[in-house]
Amino acid sequence: MCGIAGIISKTNTVSLKDAVFAMNQAIKHRGPDGEGFAFFSKTNSVPVYSNETPLVNKERDTFLFNPKSSFQNIDTNYDFVLAHRRLSIIDLSESGHQPMCDAQGDYWITFNGEVFNYIELREELKQKGHFFVTQTDTEVVIEAYKEWGFKCLQKFNGMFAFALFDKKNNQVFCARDRVGVKPFYYSNTTDAFAFASEYKAFIKSKLVEFEINEISQFDFIVNGNLETTDQSLFKGIYELKPSHYLVYQLDNHSIKITNYYSLPHKTLSSKSDSEIIQAIEKKLLHAIDLRLRSDVEVGSCLSGGLDSSIIAGMVKHLQPDKSLKLFTAVFPNESFDETQYAKKVSDFVGGNWRTVSPTADEFFRDIESLNYYQDLPVWSTSTYTQHRVMKLAAEHGVKVLLDGQGADELFGGYSHHFMAQWKENLGLASLKQIAESKQTVPNGYALLGKTLLKDTFGLSLTYAQYFTSDKKQFGKSQSEKIAKSLNQQLRIDYHGRLKSYLKCEDRCSMAFGIESRVPFADDVELVNYVFSIEGNKKIRNGISKYLLREASKAYLPIEIYQRRDKIGFEAPVQKWLLSHQTEILDTIHQQLNFVDLNHLSKNFNQLLAQKPNFILRLYSFAVWKKVYSLI
Repeated sequence: MCGIAGIISKTNTVSLKDAVFAMNQAIKHRGPDGEGFAFFSKTNSVPVYSNETPLVNKERDTFLFNPKSSFQNIDTNYDFVLAHRRLSIIDLSESGHQPMCDAQGDYWITFNGEVFNYIELREELKQKGHFFVTQTDTEVVIEAYKEWGFKCLQKFNGMFAFALFDKKNNQVFCARDRVGVKPFYYSNTTDAFAFASEYKAFIKSKLVEFEINEISQFDFIVNGNLETTDQSLFKGIYELKPSHYLVYQLDNHSIKITNYYSLPHKTLSSKSDSEIIQAIEKKLLHAIDLRLRSDVEVGSCLSGGLDSSIIAGMVKHLQPDKSLKLFTAVFPNESFDETQYAKKVSDFVGGNWRTVSPTADEFFRDIESLNYYQDLPVWSTSTYTQHRVMKLAAEHGVKVLLDGQGADELFGGYSHHFMAQWKENLGLASLKQIAESKQTVPNGYALLGKTLLKDTFGLSLTYAQYFTSDKKQFGKSQSEKIAKSLNQQLRIDYHGRLKSYLKCEDRCSMAFGIESRVPFADDVELVNYVFSIEGNKKIRNGISKYLLREASKAYLPIEIYQRRDKIGFEAPVQKWLLSHQTEILDTIHQQLNFVDLNHLSKNFNQLLAQKPNFILRLYSFAVWKKVYSLI
C-alpha cells in the first residue's frame, strides 16, 4: 500500500523535477517508509533517490531499479517520470523499492495496493517460464502483464492502482481495481499528462490550479454526492473509474479508456440454500485468509455490528493462537453506542481490544486536517469516527487493518434494500415480507408507500431558501428511485455508494500510514458468487443479510448473530453541531457567498433537528474550500 504519481511532458514547459517532487511530498503520508523516482527519455531510464529513500536502496546494486543517481543532481532532459511513496507491508527488504522494473529494464511500474493472490500467480507464471528475483506482489504484476497483457487484470484478486511503462510498445498502462478501493486521478492538459493517488498532489505541484466545479459543488451540498462523474469538485482533475484501465500512447499522446470488468448477471438456479451458504462460508474464509498475508501485524476494525464481527471471528478461526488487535469507537451514554456488542465479540475471540471516544471539541479541532486528508469535504461525522479509529490503530503500532465495508452491498444490509425487495414482490408476498421485517424496518408499510409516491411523482427536497437568489436553481435535491429488484439495487450500490465509503476508508487509513483491507468488497471470487445468487434469498423472513448470517454463525456470539439493528461508525452529529453553532455560521459566512446566512441562522435549530447533515455538508465544504485555497 503506497502512494503513486507521475508526469508525462508534452511540450517541455513543465518542470518534471519540481512538479513530481511536490506531488510526492503531498502524498508522503501514504508511504512514510521510503521514496523513489524513475526518469525516462527516449534513450535512457534512470532510477533516482531522494534524501527520504532508505540507505539500503541507495547503497546496493542488487536490482536494476536500485537508484544510483541523486534527485538533486538529476538534469531536466527527460520526458517522463514515475514516482512512489512506500508503505512496507509485503517483502520489507530493499527488493520492495519502487518504481520497480523487470530484469531487462523493459517494464517499469509504480504500484499502490495488494494483489492478494500473488503467491498463486507467481507459481503459475513460473510454470510459464517467468523468473522472479523478489518476494513482492509488485513484481508479479509486471510479469503478469508480460504474459497476458491487459488481460492480466482478470487474474488479480485484490485492490490496486498502478501505472506501468511498457518501453517496447512505448505506452503507459494505468489501471484501477474493480470496485475502487485504491484511488487513481489524472489531469490532461496541453502541456502534460499527470496522475496521482490524491487530488492534493495536483494542486500542490501547481499542475492544476485550485478551481471548484460548481455543478459538483451543489450536488454535494444538496445531495451529498461526490465523484459520481469523471470530474469531481476539482476542475481539471479526473478520476479513472473502478473496473477501468487507461492506455497512454507516448508517441502521439493519445488516451484510450476501457472497462475490463462487470458484475455477473447469471443466477444459480439449481443450488439449494444449504449449498449456497456452505459456498459463501468457504469463499469468505478464503477471502479473509488471503488478506492476512502480510509481513507486518494485521489488526481489525470492530464496530460491534455483524460485518466486522464476522471478520474477527473468522480470523480467530484461521489464526487460533494469535490475539487479534481490535479497534472500536465508543460513545458512552449514547443510544447508538455499541460498546457492549464490541466487547462481546472481543471476549469471544480473545482479542486485544482498544477503544476511542471522539468528542465534539476534537471534531472541530481536527476538521481542517480531516478535510485535508480526505481530499474532499465530508458528508457525515462517521468519517471522523473512522479517522480516529485509524489513528488509534497507528498509535498501537498496527499497519494493516481488516474492515467490513462491502457486506451490505453484497448481501442486502440497508433499509432501502428491503424496499427494493418489496417492490420486486409487490402484492401479498410483499405485505408478508413487510410484516416480517418490522424488527429491522419499523413502519415498513408507510415507508414503501412513501417510496412508491416518490418514485412515481419525482418528489424531492428543496434547500433553495438557504441560497442567494442567483443560486436558488441549484437548491432542489435529486429524486433517486429505488430499483425494481433487490439485486438491481445491490448492483447500483456496489458501483455507486460503496465507492464513496471506500474513498473515505482509503483516506482515513492512509492519513496514518495504514493499509486497510476489505475482503467483502474486493474479493472477486466472493463478489462474483454472491451477485449470481437470486435477490430474494439474501433477505429472508425479514432478516437482512440472511445468507451471510447463516454462513458465519459458527464464528459469532449468539447476540451478534441475532442482531437486527444497524448502526455503523456513528457519532452524535446534532449535539456536536449545536455546541459549535457560532463557529459553523462564521466559517460558512467567510467562505460561501452563495449561502443566505440570515435564513440559515434563523432556521438553524429547526434544520438541525430535521436535516443535520445538510448543515454538516455546508460547514465541511466551507472548511474544505478554506484549506485548499491556501495550498
